[in-house]
Amino acid sequence: MIIREILVEPQAIAWLPWAVSYFFFIGLSVSSVFVGLLINRVEKNQYHEFIAVTIALSCAIVAPIALTADLHQPSRIMHFYVNLTPWSWMAWGAIFLPLFTLAVVGYLGCLLRQVIPSYKLPKFCHFVYWGNFNLSMWTNVFRFFSLLLACLILVYTTMEVFVIEARPLWHHYGLMPLILFSAFPTALLLCRFFIACFTQQSMPTYFSHLILMSLIIFIGTLGGLYAWSEQTAFQLTQLWHFSSMPMLAVICLVALSILIYLPHSLLLNIIRLLVALCFTWLVRWILLIQVQSVAKYNALMNPYHLTWHIDGTIGIVSVFSLWLFIGILLWQLLRSALSQMDFTGGKYE
Repeated sequence: MIIREILVEPQAIAWLPWAVSYFFFIGLSVSSVFVGLLINRVEKNQYHEFIAVTIALSCAIVAPIALTADLHQPSRIMHFYVNLTPWSWMAWGAIFLPLFTLAVVGYLGCLLRQVIPSYKLPKFCHFVYWGNFNLSMWTNVFRFFSLLLACLILVYTTMEVFVIEARPLWHHYGLMPLILFSAFPTALLLCRFFIACFTQQSMPTYFSHLILMSLIIFIGTLGGLYAWSEQTAFQLTQLWHFSSMPMLAVICLVALSILIYLPHSLLLNIIRLLVALCFTWLVRWILLIQVQSVAKYNALMNPYHLTWHIDGTIGIVSVFSLWLFIGILLWQLLRSALSQMDFTGGKYE
């Protein structure tokens, strides 16, 4: 009898935490656009809509920077424009991302002209008020393009990983709902948290219902993925056994389902928001990093160890620091103007 021993080395992962940061912030940005449009449709409140779109813009600025860092060579971005490759989803993303950011900027600029008088902003912001045009019409135009491009960004972001057929946990039709409905509740809570900072109003009931509905859809999609095939069920079981991340995500999901119906207070708002942010981040970490730990062609797991290098913890901290910096900058620009306004609805008089 001849015994042969086959040695297989663990494979290095291709998607780094930079990609998790991109999926995190682009999910919040797209979801915040949806929230702004929802507020316009249901509440008809331009001030609340303005805050939602401001959050969308802050995330839309950070997300492409994280994606660029994941490419390791920023100059590679120019190749998407110089050498057009319509069969590549990355090439389409290079077109969709800047257009999406421009659409959100236009959307925010039109709302800014309507909710904040020019004399309440610094002089270097007065260029926003130049020109005379049909402001209501152009606001609707930018609403439409923001919605269209948000949907295209959602499709592009999903297809970036869906096209990898060797990963059953990526190559399935429930991927888009998993990406969307793990970020939409967090966008709702983000918007209501900052709205509450100005209005001191409790979160409307329909927001709580939407958050719970999103979480139920997420759970249903996950259950459908488990029943999709024996291979996806086996790999989900592997993730559960070899990592504590799925358990943490379940804890956050259950906690969020309970917290959204508790009474309104500043402390509870902060706890709700932090739990939601953790849930969104954990889902993306599991989806991108932990799924790569499941071997594609052998029986080994490919463990990933988070380091303190620029491709690890330092990169994550730097991206979140950039988001905080942009948020503080926008807060300082708009705080004094918004704090003097009536947020009960309608146009500023």
